[in-house]
Amino acid sequence: MLEAYGLKTHIWNNNLRSTFLLIAFPVLLLFMAYGIMLVFFGFTSDGNMEQGLQAATQAIPLAVPTTLGLAGGWFSIAFFGHQKIISASVKSRALTRSEEPRAYRMLEELCISRGQTMPRLNVIETTQMNAFASGIRDKNYQITLTRGLMDHLDDAELNAVIAHELSHIRNKDVRMLIIAIIFVGIFSFVGESVVRGIFRTNLGRTNHHRRSGGGNAGALIFFGFAIIAVSYLFAVLIRFTLSRKREYMADAGAVELTKDPDAMIRALEKISGRAQLQDVPDEIREMSLHNPRIGLAGAFATHPPIEKRIDAIVKFGGGRRGTQSAPKSRRPEAMETNASNAGKGKKPRLNPWLG
Repeated sequence: MLEAYGLKTHIWNNNLRSTFLLIAFPVLLLFMAYGIMLVFFGFTSDGNMEQGLQAATQAIPLAVPTTLGLAGGWFSIAFFGHQKIISASVKSRALTRSEEPRAYRMLEELCISRGQTMPRLNVIETTQMNAFASGIRDKNYQITLTRGLMDHLDDAELNAVIAHELSHIRNKDVRMLIIAIIFVGIFSFVGESVVRGIFRTNLGRTNHHRRSGGGNAGALIFFGFAIIAVSYLFAVLIRFTLSRKREYMADAGAVELTKDPDAMIRALEKISGRAQLQDVPDEIREMSLHNPRIGLAGAFATHPPIEKRIDAIVKFGGGRRGTQSAPKSRRPEAMETNASNAGKGKKPRLNPWLG
């Protein structure tokens, strides 16, 4: 995909990637369906490899409407109901202005400053410190904060975190990631269902029928499972690669909105080591402010390390490490700029963030 160097280009690039996802995942799903047919043929027929490949190829045109129909039905359900699914999975609830006036006021003022529709504000009752934005359309965008985050961050820091999540919405990152998560969920569901169905069917087969295909049947089954595994792996890798650079851009967006890079640095420092959300699906952790997961040699990491994010804010946003937290009563209107930028008369350089 094309490299994004500015906010408008980044948004355009995310829209392009969303379109790519809508095209790529159904294609991968058909590729997986082809592998499923090979496995099914290997378990239920005495034919050789050539016959199995030919049968699966001939069956693909018939499988296209069913496969795409099931995928479309799943996507439609997830498209309209994903927020309820997310809220149920993390046990979050909506916040009102009277219940949490500080966070509510910050979100409202940030939205007004950019002429942006205000998303709903939710809370997860946990001492861990994290946050995430979710949604696909203006009508159902939400920002979810943990109780620990609101209790332990001062006004400037909480304002920076809310601005970070609001930037994900402005940049269309949230929509792109939700689409990817929905499609990978389809792959997981189909893959698990096929494996269970095949092995359940295979239990009723006789030993003679299992051996009659010889090595050809075994090779066909192995080839089919390899196609299924590769399809799923590509779907997961596509999803993971979409997540990392967007965090740098959202940090830059938070600095642009609040004019306070030091607050974003302090917030990242405070959540480091205290961001692990327990009993929350991996897909939700991938959308969060910070996800400690690294995976195999960093291949499955969804977020850059916090230290690298802080380095970027220091280098390109004019931030400083080791600044003191402000009193909790300090209002976000007082956060006009950090001392270093004010003294030098410089504005944070945001575009090099992605360079």
